Amino acid sequence: MKSKKALLLSIFLTILIALLVSIFSEIDKPQPSAVKITRVIDGDTLVTETGETIRLVNINTPEKSEFGYGEAKEFLSTFENKSVEIEFLGPDKYGRSLARIYYPKYLNLELVERGFAKKFLVQESETKTFDSAENLAVQNSIGMWKHSEFFDCFEIEVFPKKETVTIKNNCNEINVLDWTIQDESRKKYKFNNTHITQLTLHSSSGIDNSNDIFWNLESDVWNNDRDTFYLFNEKGEIAAHESYGY
Repeated sequence: MKSKKALLLSIFLTILIALLVSIFSEIDKPQPSAVKITRVIDGDTLVTETGETIRLVNINTPEKSEFGYGEAKEFLSTFENKSVEIEFLGPDKYGRSLARIYYPKYLNLELVERGFAKKFLVQESETKTFDSAENLAVQNSIGMWKHSEFFDCFEIEVFPKKETVTIKNNCNEINVLDWTIQDESRKKYKFNNTHITQLTLHSSSGIDNSNDIFWNLESDVWNNDRDTFYLFNEKGEIAAHESYGY
């Protein structure tokens, strides 16, 4: 009998603790606030009626000189002078407020779904959602993800701990002059007059040869937990895309 009572008490305490954790989690969760957008700076940054600068979390939109910049800014500008729900997550290193925005859809995610933004520094609870949205946009050539004519030619394998990427071309030899490789941040490698059949890109320093090319960086490029490889042609069209760790 005592054993049965002890078991029931243990179950009761477990349920009570779970309920308390759930309640306090909801209390700690950032609550959305209704705020009017007065100015859009670019595709992922805006200013509110209070003068606060907001940086949309989880995404990066193209810079002014990059393909897709105008489309991303134009989309976000449609929300100027409108009241949106903003969920503040805290400041970034530039003093801007990181936030999720809803109208009523989740605009951060919608920018990725529409091909106006890359995923970037995604919150742990949203990694799969944003990775899936980006993969779908890339595969369907939506927005900034216009396909290069060689989109289906490449096999990519990233070895983050070795800081290398293997690139295999399954089509005829391709001259990739002025093509660029990027990670999820803004690091870029630009090709010289190179013909790809199969080669390995090293983040470290070295002398290029027929099988190996070197980024010649002092710092690492590829995150060990998760990251994404992007290959763009000279027009900014996507030629290869490979994410890992999601």
